[in-house]
Amino acid sequence: MSDDIFLLDDSAPEVAQSKEQWKLLVVDDEPEVHHITTMTLSQFAFDNKSIQFLHANSAQEAKQLLTTHPDIALILLDVVMETDDAGLRLVKHIRQTLNNQSVRIVLRTGQPGQAPEDEVVENYDINDYKDKTELTSQKLRTLIRASLRSYRDICALEKHKIGLEKVVKASRGIFEKNALFTFVEGALEQLAVILNLEDSCIYQVEQFAYQVKATQLQLLAYQGQQRPSQQHQQLSDFPLAQQQMFSQAISTKQNVFTDEALVIYCENSAYNLLFYITRNTPFNQADQHFINLLSENIVVALENIRLNEVISTNQKEVLYRLGEIVETRSKESGMHVRRVALFTALLAEQLNLPAMRVEQLKLASPLHDVGKVAIPDAILHKPGKLSPEEWEIMQTHAAIGENMLKDSNIEVMQLASEIAGSHHEKWDGTGYPRGLQGEQIPLSGRLTAIADVFDALGSIRCYKDAWNDEDIIEYLKQQRGAQFDPQLVDGLLNNFERFAAIRDKYQD
Repeated sequence: MSDDIFLLDDSAPEVAQSKEQWKLLVVDDEPEVHHITTMTLSQFAFDNKSIQFLHANSAQEAKQLLTTHPDIALILLDVVMETDDAGLRLVKHIRQTLNNQSVRIVLRTGQPGQAPEDEVVENYDINDYKDKTELTSQKLRTLIRASLRSYRDICALEKHKIGLEKVVKASRGIFEKNALFTFVEGALEQLAVILNLEDSCIYQVEQFAYQVKATQLQLLAYQGQQRPSQQHQQLSDFPLAQQQMFSQAISTKQNVFTDEALVIYCENSAYNLLFYITRNTPFNQADQHFINLLSENIVVALENIRLNEVISTNQKEVLYRLGEIVETRSKESGMHVRRVALFTALLAEQLNLPAMRVEQLKLASPLHDVGKVAIPDAILHKPGKLSPEEWEIMQTHAAIGENMLKDSNIEVMQLASEIAGSHHEKWDGTGYPRGLQGEQIPLSGRLTAIADVFDALGSIRCYKDAWNDEDIIEYLKQQRGAQFDPQLVDGLLNNFERFAAIRDKYQD
């Protein structure tokens, strides 16, 4: 041992070993430094975590260890090793090449003249500078404790930063959801990102007026190894600890935390939601802070969903009523537009169109004949066959309907305009108003065309009786590739019972 190393005197108190450890890297070309440092700190602990020692005899060896151990908390670093400035070069490598700003670096040198303190501290990003002769055992432990405390706080700040970034991203993802079930699934996904979840469930709270104290929970979504066996459960069906957490959250209307489980309570005028989450590690203060932040955003997002649903319901009702007004003027049942909407949606589902598009088609298709409001009653209500001149006037309702709706800024109205102008086009190009052929015809028009004709064939009109199913099926087969898109004909015929069930349910 060289005489410039001094790590003697009092022995450290014994502490219980913790599963978690602080990683301490000793970089020095003198074996005695490694030995005495390890011996002195062998029983040291900070925050109930002991030390895991890593050893490097040169700066080059240290680089390899830093690559494989990016979570090193503290480096005790010599200056003069394979070169006179090997330690200083390693500092630059850590801060600049590895971009590791968290690890604490304490420079220890037995040759202060080789690396003057003022110059080194000024020009190199180190956290302390010690002459090896200064470090008694007690001073070394004080140095280690202070350095680890600094590292711990830096990591906590970084975790807070990352956590806040996740909350912002999670909130953005949650606000993109506009229906309850997609919302809760999205919320659960974002919670999983923030907390590294094990099993978690979302329950909707339903209060029953006839039994005020009875609470039923409806399962909306879950993540975990095994799906809960029941979709609806009484509060009393859950384990006692879970019951107590749910009851506390519902009564206080606040989030409830235990060591390894939490309940997030979210409420607005339409929904009361409970997020029940478990994981294998305790929820710390940072986790609780992020959860409380996110739950506030979840409540705001829930209110957005409620308002969207109000708007959607009102919009749907207005569109249906407009369609019924048109059909009533045509002396056709208002149920016709509802059936056409459902037939169109079912055909769209069979094409695996996105759920949002299916819903838009269901809302827009009732306005397929809106242009008939401009057709004279004498033509519209004529019981017999139309004359060529009358038929020409009747055909104008497609273009009129398209033009009535096309200037709207509402997406559903724009789709309704497209449907009104194209649902009388035919696959073989003999339709009107433009004589479009095949896939030149918008899909929305092709879908509504077959839905409209299917319903008309099975309904009583002023000029015809209702057809039976056999005749309808035969007609659709004949018009496959002529009037109608072959794929849509196949979809309807292959699922004829489902279409017939809709027709039977919503009879005139």
